[in-house]
This record gives sequence, C-alpha cells and structure tokens, in this order.
Amino acid sequence: MKLIYKNILFFIVVAASAWYLNSNLLIVSNIEQFMPNNVQDKNVKILIDRSQKGPFANLVLVQISESNDENLSRLSQILKSTLEKKTGIFDSVINSSKPIEFKDDVLLKYRYLLHDNNFDVDSLRHSFEQFLTAFTTNAPSEFIDYLLTDPQKVFLNYLSLNQVKAIAKDKKGVWFINDKSLLMVQIQEKADIVQKDLAIATIQKVFAASSPGSAQLLLSGPSVVAAETRANIKNTIQYVSLALAMLMLFIFVFVYRSSYLLLLAVITLSTSILIAMTLTQIIFGQIHGIVLAFGITALGVCLDYPLHVFSNTSATTSAAKAVKNISTPLKIGALTSVFAYISLMGTGFDGLTQLAIFAIIGLLSALFVSIYFIPLWMQKKKINKKNVSVGKLLPLTPKILISLLVVLLPATFLLQQDSLFDTNISQLNPASAESKQLDADLRQALGVGEVNHIFLTSDEELDAVLKKTQTVQRDLKNLIEKRIIKGAIGVDTLLPSKDIQKYRLANLPSKQTLQDNISLAIEGLPFKKNAFDVFADEVDFSKTMTLLNYQNFKESMLEEKLQSLLFFQNNTWYSLIRVVDIKDIELFNKQVNSSSILRDSYYSISTEAGSIMNDYLKETWARLLIMLLLLFLATLWFSYAHKKRIWIIIPVFSGVLISLSFQILLGNSINIFHLLSLLLVVGLGFDYSLFFNHENKKINEVSNSAHAIIISATTTIITFSILAFSNVSILSSIGQIVVVGVVACFIISKFISTPTLTTMSKP
Repeated sequence: MKLIYKNILFFIVVAASAWYLNSNLLIVSNIEQFMPNNVQDKNVKILIDRSQKGPFANLVLVQISESNDENLSRLSQILKSTLEKKTGIFDSVINSSKPIEFKDDVLLKYRYLLHDNNFDVDSLRHSFEQFLTAFTTNAPSEFIDYLLTDPQKVFLNYLSLNQVKAIAKDKKGVWFINDKSLLMVQIQEKADIVQKDLAIATIQKVFAASSPGSAQLLLSGPSVVAAETRANIKNTIQYVSLALAMLMLFIFVFVYRSSYLLLLAVITLSTSILIAMTLTQIIFGQIHGIVLAFGITALGVCLDYPLHVFSNTSATTSAAKAVKNISTPLKIGALTSVFAYISLMGTGFDGLTQLAIFAIIGLLSALFVSIYFIPLWMQKKKINKKNVSVGKLLPLTPKILISLLVVLLPATFLLQQDSLFDTNISQLNPASAESKQLDADLRQALGVGEVNHIFLTSDEELDAVLKKTQTVQRDLKNLIEKRIIKGAIGVDTLLPSKDIQKYRLANLPSKQTLQDNISLAIEGLPFKKNAFDVFADEVDFSKTMTLLNYQNFKESMLEEKLQSLLFFQNNTWYSLIRVVDIKDIELFNKQVNSSSILRDSYYSISTEAGSIMNDYLKETWARLLIMLLLLFLATLWFSYAHKKRIWIIIPVFSGVLISLSFQILLGNSINIFHLLSLLLVVGLGFDYSLFFNHENKKINEVSNSAHAIIISATTTIITFSILAFSNVSILSSIGQIVVVGVVACFIISKFISTPTLTTMSKP
C-alpha cells in the first residue's frame, strides 16, 4: 500500500508539472539575460539596456536580390504596401527616400521653430521660382496647396534633415544597392517574442505570395537573429534528444538486456527535465533557449544515477542494497555538481543564474528518483547485464608519473599563453558570421546609425541635455568634414533647444515686412498679389506660439525617432548620438581622444562590455579554482581514513586543464561559456573518479562502477558532440569543452583513480 501511495504522489507531481508547462512555458532567445545586470557605471548600463531594448531592437533590415531591377522594385513595393496595412504588427515600412505624408503632421505648425530660414527678397524669389518649376512639371495638387502655405519648404527641409541618409540610391521608385533592393521595417515597439516571430513570418509570407520567381529574401536585425537562434536551438535539442534516445535504446537492449530498465531510465531523465523546467519557469517566468539546450544536454548526466543503480544490482544484490552500497559516492558526486553550479549564482548574469537553478533542480530530482523510487520499482527485478572487468591496475610509481604529466604539461602550456581569455562581447551574439556581416552591410547601405560607437549626454533638465547634444554635434561636424565618418544622428536637429527656438522666433519678420518682401519677390512672376497671404499669416502666427517641447512630438511621424535618441530614465534625460559609417576606426578614435567634449561623452559598447566581461571571466576563473581547491582539501581530509582517495582529485584537475589547452590549440580564446562548461566537466570528472576509486577489486574482477561509467561517458560524449557542431556558437563552445574534458577525465580516472596495483590486488 505504501508503494501505491508513493507512485500516486509521483504521478501527481509529474502530471502537475506537465500541465503547468503546457499552459505557461515561455522560451526566449534574446541575449540580454547573458549580459551583466550589476554594471557600476550607470551610463554604460543605460547604453547596454538601450542597445538590447530600444527601438533599434525591433528594426528588421530587408534585402531582395537575385532578380532583374523591375522585379526587385515590384517586390519591394508589394512588401511596403502590404505590410503598411498590417498596423497591428508594424509601425513603419520605408523603401525609398521619397517624402512621406506630412500634410497633417502635428509638427507642421511648428516649422519655423524647428528649422532656420531666410525671409529676404532674394531667398523668397528663389523659392517662388522653384514653386513655378513644381507647378509646370504637373506636381500633385496637394503639393501645390502645401507650397502656397510654405513656399520655402521649411517643413520639408526639416523632414529631409531628419530622414535616414541612406547610401542606397533610389531606382525605379525604391532603394537599390549593388543590384539589390532594400527596405527597413519597424516592428511595433511593444511587441513581445511571439509577436516579433509573427512579424518576421508575415514578411516572409507576403514575399512568398508575391510571385518572387528567382528573387531571394534576406532579413537581418536583432529580432531576426533571435528567431533564427530559437530555431537552431530547437533543432539542436531535437538532435540531442534523438541521439540520446537511440543510445539509450541500444544500451538497454544490448547491455542491460531489459526494456523495463529502459523505461525506468526514461522516467528518471524525463522527470528531472520536467521538474527543472517547471521550477525554472515559475521562478523566472521564462526559460532561455540556451539554458534549455544546455540544461537538457547536461541533464543527460542525470542518466548516471540510475545507471549506477542498475550496474550495481545483480542476481544476488537487490536495487535497494545497491543504492545503500553506492550511496556515499552517489551523493558526493551529485553534491559536487550542485556546488559547482552554485558558483554561477550571484555573478550578475541572470542567464547564468537561471542555468544554475535549472541544472541544480534537475540533478537533485534525478538523484531523488534514483535513490528513493527506482529501488521500489525494482524490488523483484534481477539484472542480467554484460560484465566489465576492472582491467589493468597501475603500480604506485607509474601513477605518480602519469599524474604529474597530465597536470603539469597542460598547466605549463596554459601559463605560457599571452592572451588566454576572450572578452569580446561578440562572443555573446548567437548570430552566425554571415548574419553579422549581412547586418553590418545593410546598416551601412541604409544609413542606420552605429549600435557600437555612441556619444551620450545626460542632465536632469531637458534643455540642458539638448544644449550638450548640440555641443557634441559641433565637434562631430569636424569629423564629417574630414570624411572620417559619413554623418551623425542626434536629437539636436529634431528638437532644438529653447535658446535656438527663441532665436528663430526673434528673427521672424513682422507681417508687414514679410508682405512687402513677398510683393517685391513676385514681381515679374505669374502669381496673384494675394497668393501667399496664408503664408504670411502663418509666419505671423508662429511669433505667438509657445516653445516646442518633448510632448509636442506625440502622434507625430517623428515620435519614434525622437524616442530612440532622447529618453527619460531614473529622473534623468539622456540623449544618444549615433555615428554613421566610420571610414577609419583608428583615425576616429584619435580624433575623439583629441577633443575633451567628444572624449567625455564617447562610449564603445563593445569596449565597455568587454571590460565587464573581463572582470567576470576573472571572477568565474577564481570561483572555479577556489572550488577545485576546496575539493582538493576535502579529498585530503577524507584521505586520512582512506589513503586511496587522494587520487580522486587528479582526473578532475587534469580534465579541466586538458580541455582548456585543447581549445587554445584549436586557436580559440576562452570565453565565459567555456568556463561554464568546465563546471560540468568538474562534476563528471569527480563522479567518474569517485566510482572508480570506490571499488576495491582485483585485476580482471567484474567492476560494476566501470560498467556504469563507460556507458555514462559514451552517452555524454556523443550527446555533447552534437552540441559541438551546433550552428549556435555558444552551444558549440559548450560542446567542444565538455567532450574533450569528459574524454580526459574518463581515461585518467580509469588509470589513476582505480586502486593501486599491490600484491593483494593481483588475482
């Protein structure tokens, strides 16, 4: 009856977890969770946050290629017209430099505060002559009506000044560069993950329905990278799951010769993953795709626990007795892995904290099921497994020599390296090299501002920050004139300071003066005397207007652009200036450093993040070394009673050092995900070493631990090999380090951790 109650309780927990995940599971792939959240410099924190969550994060850059100009233009126009109708998904779609609809914009009446102008007779006459040109070329009537109120095109000049300055050229009505048509699509600012995926799918669907022929569609931007990453992670998880399933089937059919044991192993592994996902979702409200992919693969290690129980059960030893015999190394091995993952917590990286929680919950769940439920489910089950012998044991002297060799050689190699760590922030970007290059090319072609090199000004007063922005822009103008950069995008041309607005208002002519100048300017031109009375009235009305402020941009076509460059946060106004197309980065840096104004406001996101990453790498490395030292001291303490336990720590140290050395030999620098993977190597190495060391068998005797460890190492190596070839660079880094580390730990544990050859150990 007690068994029935326990089984019912187990079933309820599993069913409740499955039900909860079915209703609430949210998988994300944005890399912000693997960025630090404890940055000390508040300006750097603001910039990193804006780079991840600002309007540019929802920008999709579109390229259509591999067809003739007529078809590319047609496809671009179809995309624009169709996507613009989907107002619930997209905020804007731009595919040319043509002026957008402005006649009813709320900023039109403020045009004389927004832009400089000259009202002398010569300037007015030049404007009126251009008016005639537009009239004689059959310009639309709406445009003619607009010119009667704004013949100098002040508002159009203002819009042009603040439009995207694309390198791409208009051809056949759309942007073209190198026989490719381009568009910029802005997904709704508040779109969530599902809505962004829907937006990207909508773009692809509309293109496919437009009879593209041979034309190819390429998309770039943070949302696109996130969607591709989720797809790659999903594929990786599927491949790993399939490989693990096939391995388990092979193992339990040909090694354990029992489908029932296969069922118990599947239940243990599935339960640990299910509970880990459920509690992680409850704690964080979501699960990162990288956490899920790494976690599911890492929890394949949980298969070790039931394997040890199965391998130590025989015709004469029950599962309950087997658990009792191996409970000490089983619990120590699990706790070692748990403490390894605890070292990830409190580092300031939410993603790593989430991964640690996921792994710890999964490991403890698998251990609990293996110790308390598997013996109950195997009460009358006998094991008929293929036997594995202890194999060759080494005498003391060779063990000492091999131990020195496998520790000192890789340690010496690593100490000789000048640059061991990779602090480049690009290591966190899961996009492929091709995607990164496409994004850079499209940003340059479309004149989209830099996301790396930023100038930032801040102040508690809005007008003060606007003045600071103008000062920075004056110095940047020198770089533009020297052709070091193509341009700079700032808020100064969008929202002038109060002083500039007052200056412009003060320089507006009186109504009588303007009417007199108009009369002189239209002499000899075919205009009626009162043709521009509305123009004179509106200029006169502007003199009575209150100064323009941030709130006036609401409902304007430029509201989104203003918000991307000027924002209020933590009781402070921040203004961003983005440079466009840096021609020479070394010369750019030199010019910035020579100007105190530019130097004090300049930030390189990659440099700042790299500095943060460097500090984190040092901290993680220190935590890893401290943990290894604690393991070594703990092993020494245990060795007072059992001298043979002193060998347990050698495979762990050597496995870590060899896996790091292998990465350096491949030409790779060590990044945070390599160090993260070493925690798994430490846990596995300690597990293998413990169990090899736990037995006291003679040569060629049957070894239950070797039986389980060989199967465990095989499954781990194969599943992580799939990660090593993943398209997601982060998962690839994890896979490579674990495969090499596990191979090293297994081989060295086999020779070093096993009992030393003595007269007593000979058959």
